[in-house]
Amino acid sequence: MNNQTKKLQRGFTLIELMIVVAIIGILAVFSVPAYQDYTKKATLAEFPTLAAGVKLSVDICAHEHASDATSFLAKCITSAGNVPSASINNVSIVAVAASSGVAVEATASADKGPIKSGEKYILAATYTTNGVTWAASCKDDSSNPQTSYCPD
Repeated sequence: MNNQTKKLQRGFTLIELMIVVAIIGILAVFSVPAYQDYTKKATLAEFPTLAAGVKLSVDICAHEHASDATSFLAKCITSAGNVPSASINNVSIVAVAASSGVAVEATASADKGPIKSGEKYILAATYTTNGVTWAASCKDDSSNPQTSYCPD
């Protein structure tokens, strides 16, 4: 046999490498947005824990100072003096008046990883004769509602 006509194939062909790069690109298109939502949700998961103290203060205020929804709204916000505010780890927590009653807002006061300054975790409190009921929601830095990464 002639050594010049017989060559051993070594390595990968260009088309094989291009196929691998295309597959990696397609996987990245789907995985990067999912990863970004995951990291936002993981970072925002800290906000309910940080807001727990002010939430407890609103519960105590409702028990001690409120007799109906109107007095709950008037007496159980931070500016009324019965509920404290807090600022922990670049998150400011305050109880404010809301349409349903009182809202405990945990707001990022500076960029915190994937969470931008101004993004909020909101615990809305509604006063009933059976006590205070809570509902959680999130808003981005433009005050648009967010559900994809809001912790329960």
